[in-house]
Amino acid sequence: MPLRHDPSGEMTVVDLHSGILFAMFDGHKRVICKVDWDALIDRATVDGTDEMDIRATYNRHREAIQAIASQNYDAGQTRPIVTTYQLTPLP
Repeated sequence: MPLRHDPSGEMTVVDLHSGILFAMFDGHKRVICKVDWDALIDRATVDGTDEMDIRATYNRHREAIQAIASQNYDAGQTRPIVTTYQLTPLP
């Protein structure tokens, strides 16, 4: 079952050591997801934007990040992690 995003956005936290943690929902069950710091930096580099403003990069790509997290959850990850290779695939 695909995850649903948290409409409040209140469960989005920047972790300076690993990336951004965000909540999604499987029915009423909250699922903590993460997008790696490196994935956000690499995405910003490709976009030509500030590599250190990971929150802005997350916000620009939120829908794609959430879709990837949902796919990872459906594939069996209980705490989905979005990686560089998923967010910024090689050409």
